[in-house]
Amino acid sequence: MQEIQYIGEHLGPRYVGHLALLIAFFAAFLSTVSYFIGTRFRDERLYGGKWARLGQLSFLVHGAAVFTVIGTIFYAMLNQYYEYNYVSSHVSGDLQQRYIFSAFWEGQEGSFLLWMFWHVILGYVLMVTARKFERPVMTVIASVQLVLASMILGVHFGFGDYLVKIGSSPMLLLRETIAAPIFQQADYVSLLKGSGLNPSLQNYWMTIHPPTLFLGFASTIVPFSFAIAGLWLKDHKGWLRPALNWALFSGGILGIGILMGAAWAYEALNFGGYWAWDPVENTSLVPWLLLIAGIHTNLIARATGQGIRATYMFYLGTFVMIIYSTFLTRSGVLGDTSVHAFTEMGLEAQLLFFLLFYVFLSIGMMAYRWASVPAPEKEESVSSREFWMFVGSLVLFMSAALMTGATSLPVYNEIRQYFDPVFDGIVLTDPEEHHNRFQIWIGIFIGIISGVAHFLRWRERDFSKHYKSFLLHTGGAVAGTVLMGWLTLQWIDAGPWQYKAMLFSGWFAVITNLDYLIQFARKDTKVFGSSLSHIGFGLMLLGILASGANKRIISNNQFLMEGLSADDELKRTTIILIEDEPMVMENYELTLRGDTIDGYNRTYFVDYRKMDAAGRVIEEFQLEPNLLYDKKFENIAITNPSTKRYWDKDIFTVIMSLPAEEQSIKEKEAKEDSLQYNVYNLAVGENLVFKDTLEIRQPDTFMVRPFEMELTNFSRSPRHPDYVAEAGDIGVSASVNVSRYDADTTFPAQVALVLREGLLYHYPAQINEISTRVKIDESIFSQLLVPEDSLNYQEIKVKPGEQFKFGDLDVTLRRFQPQPKVDHYQSVEGDIAVSAVLDVTQNGEPVAELQPVFIIRDNSPSRVRDENRKLGLYANLVNLDPQTSEATLLVAQSEARGEISVPIAVATKSDRSDWLALQAIEFPGINLFWIGTIAMMLGLLINMVLRIREKRRRATAA
Repeated sequence: MQEIQYIGEHLGPRYVGHLALLIAFFAAFLSTVSYFIGTRFRDERLYGGKWARLGQLSFLVHGAAVFTVIGTIFYAMLNQYYEYNYVSSHVSGDLQQRYIFSAFWEGQEGSFLLWMFWHVILGYVLMVTARKFERPVMTVIASVQLVLASMILGVHFGFGDYLVKIGSSPMLLLRETIAAPIFQQADYVSLLKGSGLNPSLQNYWMTIHPPTLFLGFASTIVPFSFAIAGLWLKDHKGWLRPALNWALFSGGILGIGILMGAAWAYEALNFGGYWAWDPVENTSLVPWLLLIAGIHTNLIARATGQGIRATYMFYLGTFVMIIYSTFLTRSGVLGDTSVHAFTEMGLEAQLLFFLLFYVFLSIGMMAYRWASVPAPEKEESVSSREFWMFVGSLVLFMSAALMTGATSLPVYNEIRQYFDPVFDGIVLTDPEEHHNRFQIWIGIFIGIISGVAHFLRWRERDFSKHYKSFLLHTGGAVAGTVLMGWLTLQWIDAGPWQYKAMLFSGWFAVITNLDYLIQFARKDTKVFGSSLSHIGFGLMLLGILASGANKRIISNNQFLMEGLSADDELKRTTIILIEDEPMVMENYELTLRGDTIDGYNRTYFVDYRKMDAAGRVIEEFQLEPNLLYDKKFENIAITNPSTKRYWDKDIFTVIMSLPAEEQSIKEKEAKEDSLQYNVYNLAVGENLVFKDTLEIRQPDTFMVRPFEMELTNFSRSPRHPDYVAEAGDIGVSASVNVSRYDADTTFPAQVALVLREGLLYHYPAQINEISTRVKIDESIFSQLLVPEDSLNYQEIKVKPGEQFKFGDLDVTLRRFQPQPKVDHYQSVEGDIAVSAVLDVTQNGEPVAELQPVFIIRDNSPSRVRDENRKLGLYANLVNLDPQTSEATLLVAQSEARGEISVPIAVATKSDRSDWLALQAIEFPGINLFWIGTIAMMLGLLINMVLRIREKRRRATAA
């Protein structure tokens, strides 16, 4: 069979990208080997130096290749080359350019490249700054890059019938990944449309959260690499200083990345909070906890020599847990238990190798060097600050272990079911309750320990001279904690005694560390960073208690929810808002003001009016919760909340339900098909009374309801709020007034019917107040449409002021009218339109005026015919010579027809669809959580900066 020569494929990015992937892989391999040999022969300056130099050059080439791959993918995405599988899967024509970065790292391949990008940047920095540790550190980083590069290599080879797949390349063409009949067409590229970005990721947080989080993930390799270097070189103390600075950086950035994820969840998801104990959330938090524990033992090790082994294990464990989280999220083992998990891409074996290799490397290095790691014989005193810092690190480790155990249940179930297929598996029925039950004690202990450990610094000086000051500050801290705790209880309800203990712990951490900061910051600037982080931790505990334990659902109106949902909890916590109908919710009055649709995004506008006890309005604001439909408008992809922020609370509002026909176009079509329409023929100005029956609860009992309807206007141009004109449309519209006997209001309705490319599109009107639906019946076109090919047109050329004879009619071209306002043409922005005003007389008497229209829309010419039914006269303006002002007309005449009788279809049992079910939640004190967490991360980064400055100052002084 002859090979198909495809038309329109852009293969340049494919060739460049594949070549760059291969270079990245082999350059990482060469860099790993070279740096390894350079480290192995580090004492042979010339020989080892040559290998180290080769390692540097190889890594530089590797980095350039990674940048090239990333640039190539972005190029294909920006140009919407849908023949590439990765582009087709993540980009679409309607995707806003600001989300192109989100689309890049939405897929597994893009996120791997993002990870590699940060490793390259970090590697370049370490090549300059790591000095004697450069070779072993870069050996580790290059080896990780080698493994990551294999994930996107996309090389397949076989042994007999067995196919080996190494990685999944982002440069594959769509026709190479799936078999479909479309690829039998040479021009298949012109038929492709992209799938686009997941709607939940079309949020500004998804532009900045992933790169920040991945920088945090990537940066954990640096403390890990220094730990490996320390074990490799047997320099068990020299590695601690550089590792500490990098650990502080990594802790700050990774924490900020996690915090951004919490902010995204709070602003973009509808579960009502910022942390849901999702498995992927947990696996990102666990490495951070281990890293913070390692920072504290690192400080202990540098101060006293104690805890070096623990520091090794914490830093090694941090990166191993990063790989473990990668395995969980990318292997498919989590299934549907997490909203963050990637879909499977056949890399499970490679991911498992990635994990096991660095697990055994870490264990092996620790076991090999265990005996050589210094461990002072004298243990720290229980009354020393370092002892309690170490205890705090163990508490953090315990928190990480508990979290990992619960999150790893899917892994345990997979292993257990492999050996025991009938095993049902263990599942946490309420993950939030499970984690909260244990983690609350972690928070309490850490809060208290962070205060106690600082007070123990008084023992570093001559304690006998300062014990009074020590007692004063300690007593003041306890008294201040009790006072602030009591004041807080006047604001929020702390609930059970465990929460009160958490309240005490939070304030104790804040007050003791603030006191410590004031006392010692001027003498030791590094105190500022640590104290700020600990103060932030205390504020975070208070914020969690206030916003979590005290969050209050204020949308309570069970009566209105009856019949809407079988979910009892939803009934109790959700209210229905009907458009323009005020609804009271506690001390708020809510009114739904309408909605708008922009692309796939539908935004609702809800007015809030806050009232005092006397019913006076004291505040007004509007919230705009929205939702995104999928590309076929068949489902709601995601609902996004809207929040009113105060300094002391948030009012969080989210859409919980809509009428079925507003959720899906299929449901709308099904409802339309289920309605029973009656058709009434009306002339403009005609009034009609008709009756309908309504069945009531008693058997065989009906209520007769009279309706009145008037046709007030009819136009041969479609006009409707939802109608968007397109070239070639043929349509009509009508204005109707409808009233019912039991309603003292007449309701106007605008309806339209459009014929577009052989398909009919209805634009009905739903009159919700009387549950009535109105539309124009399709039979209107049997009165209107006279096929062009059935008319015997005559071409006539005429100038303004000239007259021509057509049968017994005299027709005069009076003038040309730019941008005409006529009922058979509806202008669209950008149209260039002109009509020919034709005066028609018969026997000297004026009988009609026609205005055929010539249009240029989107650089394409078209025309709109005008007609007179009584005369059977039809006219088209087909050309206009701007030089001579001569118009070319096509004029025809057929049998005369009577006035149009417009068929109006009415369904009087159409349930209203102008409502939504809304949930509103009050989060008191949530800003304490955000301020506290930000302070924690800033404290880590500030401490890093201060230590770097101190190092430079010492180097300058030396």
